[in-house]
Amino acid sequence: MEHFKNQNNDYFQDALSDFMHDAASGRAIRHLVDVGYTTAQIMKELDYPTPFEKVRHTVTRYLKESGILLNQLPDNARDMRTLWLGDMTQEALFAFLAEQIKRNGEKNSYISCPFGMTIMKTDKKAAQALSMLTAREREYLDGIDWGEKRMYHRLNRRMLEIGAQIAKSTEEIRFYFLKSGEEIRTDKRQ
Repeated sequence: MEHFKNQNNDYFQDALSDFMHDAASGRAIRHLVDVGYTTAQIMKELDYPTPFEKVRHTVTRYLKESGILLNQLPDNARDMRTLWLGDMTQEALFAFLAEQIKRNGEKNSYISCPFGMTIMKTDKKAAQALSMLTAREREYLDGIDWGEKRMYHRLNRRMLEIGAQIAKSTEEIRFYFLKSGEEIRTDKRQ
């Protein structure tokens, strides 16, 4: 019975902490995400001292709630046709993807994000690709709780720039255009 009381008390304390965090910082965090701030930049703007992990959790949750970050693609993504782009410069890839976003709309355009997966931490080529990013791009990726699974981020301007830079360095990066039903790959055809 004592264990049950402690569990309830822990649950209550966690719920109260989440409520206080949301009241003190949640609205401000969501607004700052909307205007393009990274988690680290948000930390500097908050009046109420909040641990990085708590802000990161709030940012990630908000990105998921708003459809910017998905745990999985919609069911209709299983029937996509795959296009391999072959050897293309970073500039040409950026222009091609920008045209795809224009045709499909940003809300129907996603990039696969294996950034929390072990492969991105152990693959030298992938690690080298991430090192090519600017400090602000890397800061953005570090400010999201990717977990240990592949996730999908809406292909907005920031992720288009990141994706075009690293897509050629790892076969883990793919682009999905839901309206046209296309999966774009830049790795070698298997």
